[in-house]
Amino acid sequence: MAESRVKLELPATPVQELIKSAIDHIPERYIFQPTNNKDPCFDTATNESDLPLFMDSPSIDLQMILDSSSPNSKDELRKLRSVLCSWGCCQVINHGIESSEMDKLRSIAKEFFGLDVEEERKHSRTADWFEGYGSDTVAEGEPFNWNDRLHLQIYPFHRRNLKFWTHNPPTFRETLDEYAAKMKKLVENMLKAIAKSLNVEENSFFSQFGEEGIMFSRFNYYPPCSSPTRVFGLKPHSDVTLITILLQDKEVEGLQVLKDNQWFKVPIVPDALFINVGDQLEIMSNGIVKSVVHKVEIDKKRERISVAVATVPSPDKEIGPLTDLIHNQGAQLYKNVTNYMALFLQHIAKSERAISAVKL
Repeated sequence: MAESRVKLELPATPVQELIKSAIDHIPERYIFQPTNNKDPCFDTATNESDLPLFMDSPSIDLQMILDSSSPNSKDELRKLRSVLCSWGCCQVINHGIESSEMDKLRSIAKEFFGLDVEEERKHSRTADWFEGYGSDTVAEGEPFNWNDRLHLQIYPFHRRNLKFWTHNPPTFRETLDEYAAKMKKLVENMLKAIAKSLNVEENSFFSQFGEEGIMFSRFNYYPPCSSPTRVFGLKPHSDVTLITILLQDKEVEGLQVLKDNQWFKVPIVPDALFINVGDQLEIMSNGIVKSVVHKVEIDKKRERISVAVATVPSPDKEIGPLTDLIHNQGAQLYKNVTNYMALFLQHIAKSERAISAVKL
């Protein structure tokens, strides 16, 4: 029997606009209540006395992996496998994106979120489609994220919905287009590196991503909050993606990852990109690498801006565990699935993990 669709809701007002009129008052729908959560992975209340440690995983030098003639290439591949199997995420350096290019993207993000709300609203999303400016939808009665975002499809090129691509700031489209091209190459390199680290043919994951694989950019704005422990910038969740590539704020931390039922802060590493495993790569790897549960905490006084690039296969493409990895582990642990995103969106709205529904 098909699962009934969840009724989704959008906040009436962007958080940016909300805090101008109610800077010391948090509307009830933004306050997180742990008892609302049905999945133990999400029963993770924030506590003012909690002082999570920083994750202590090593950074991965992608250029060293790509240069097979390097004497350290194999060691770096082993390090990549180790960190993805234990953390489900990693900091990547020497990834092919110049520091100046990352700064340009941060700059246009800051400029966009600094516009008048009326200008931002020209690119507003709707409740039934996630592209555009606004907030995330949630299931009826669930708390909203303390976050405004601009969500844009960047690939395939012919599926770009340009009505959401702002002309203000004037360099926005050009800057995002240039960054997107670099991201496309980085996604290919990372998926091939991960495949090699698991001792499977290097195109194994990239071929499931496919030529019509979808890439989205998500510009995140996290306003400060007078009571930051009562809200989430992003509630605990795993990603629908194969991998997500995050450009962090240069100064303000906030991202945390869950490992062994303990939260760890993600440090800001200069010129690094933070890459995390999503549900669909966990499925393809037959559970060898894990999709990391993560959340975003809010700063009491400072805004935080980040830009994520998400990668998902085309909705009509079936994905599933690699045959070689099934043989190595002796059993297939996940179902083959088509259009995992549709399943994911129904579960994430209710603060549940969709990947549980495809485990065998």
